[in-house]
Amino acid sequence: MNLSFRSLFFIMVCFLIGINISLANSSGPQEWSPTWGLPPGKRPENIVNLPVTVPGDVKMSQFFSPISCGACHPEIFKMWSGSTHANAWRNPFFQALYKLGKRTAVGESEKQNVASCVRCHFPIGHSAGEVNLLPDDEKGGVVCDFCHSVRAATGIGNAPYILSPGNAAAMEGGTKYGPFDDSPETIHKNQYSELHTRSEFCGGCHDVSHAGNDLPIEQTYTEWRQGPYNTGDPETSIHCQDCHMRQRPGFPSTGSTDRPDNPGFAAPEIMGGKKRPHIWTHYFVGASVSSLSLPPGSEVQPQLAVERLKNAATLEIVVDQTPKSGDLFRFQVQVKNTGAGHYLPTGLTEMRQMWLDVSVTDADGKTIYRSGNVDEKGTIDPNATIYHTVFGNEKGEPTIHVWSATHVISDNRIPPKGKKEERFVCLIPNTTKSPLTIHVVLRYRSAPQDVIDMLLGEKSQKLPIIDMAEVSSEVNL
Repeated sequence: MNLSFRSLFFIMVCFLIGINISLANSSGPQEWSPTWGLPPGKRPENIVNLPVTVPGDVKMSQFFSPISCGACHPEIFKMWSGSTHANAWRNPFFQALYKLGKRTAVGESEKQNVASCVRCHFPIGHSAGEVNLLPDDEKGGVVCDFCHSVRAATGIGNAPYILSPGNAAAMEGGTKYGPFDDSPETIHKNQYSELHTRSEFCGGCHDVSHAGNDLPIEQTYTEWRQGPYNTGDPETSIHCQDCHMRQRPGFPSTGSTDRPDNPGFAAPEIMGGKKRPHIWTHYFVGASVSSLSLPPGSEVQPQLAVERLKNAATLEIVVDQTPKSGDLFRFQVQVKNTGAGHYLPTGLTEMRQMWLDVSVTDADGKTIYRSGNVDEKGTIDPNATIYHTVFGNEKGEPTIHVWSATHVISDNRIPPKGKKEERFVCLIPNTTKSPLTIHVVLRYRSAPQDVIDMLLGEKSQKLPIIDMAEVSSEVNL
């Protein structure tokens, strides 16, 4: 068959276009984002059936730096600048884990999962196709102009956002999306977004499945959606924002505390800002208290995180026998999730450690039983009751490398408004002096100390341990 040059050229162009389309469809986030959707009538109006933003759809130069936003929103900028969102890209722990994944991931599934991390931790860079930037890039992390340029989403999980930024390089603000529909127009226009007022917005990044094999990894939104705080009634449902964007000093704003409005201005009145009955706070407080997770100089957030942790759970000791010297003594400890709208712990649950430190002492202070103590290296007693998730790889071995995870070995956590009852038993020596004192502390640490030491080496630091709840009970022999 003889073909003209024009025909050959046309075939070659079609072939190259086909290759490009194939590459886009095989490696882009549209394969794994979103992880699931909501039926019509149960989703915000701007969750739509459209393609997600993919690398190259936007340019870095279109987005304003956070400090530019701070010129008109100084108080909100100050809150945000000390938050984990501000530190999402430069976080040394994340950087070390991400680089380890890039070095050690094998196979398309694992490599795809490692690559997907950037879509949430550096969304502007990912969307622009520019992720090989320094960790301290001013547009790294979850920045103001990312969140408020989200025009819509395609569903829940794995960052299914659709971006519509302005053009910062030309000082054109475009339209910013948020909770108000009557803001004065300055450098940018404003548009009300129902999505920004609901948990579905947070669920974009706080619901993560393995990009290669779909294994649920971080399910904070799903935990909320399937829990009691999501009543299905707009008047009574408590969304993520109702706790995490109401908290400020003195108001933990958890499920077990009041969550009062925060009246004020989104922008100073002198700049045209309106007095509002409630301004959403931008501390974005979770359980992070260390300088690994928080930006350098963060002052308010660590204390707010401690307040949140101390209002998340309660403990109760149950003794259903009269102990005798020389006999076995049995008692229970009930751990109740009274303040979190998701499981305790949540998020990166293969790393998180929440555990019980239990001791029984006699009248002289002599220890009869101990479980959950931490040694000088920061290692938790292996017999302790620990609340976390254990992932397994394809060999069935436990792993903290989520890129190699293929299944869940165990998930010992506490659902919202749920409880766990732990049973303990110890032998009471004949020489024991009455009364016995049972002392229980619920403790939390964001990651195992040996993992931090391994990942950060000489730059490692001792992670703080927070006592979330504490209870004691005296029992006469």
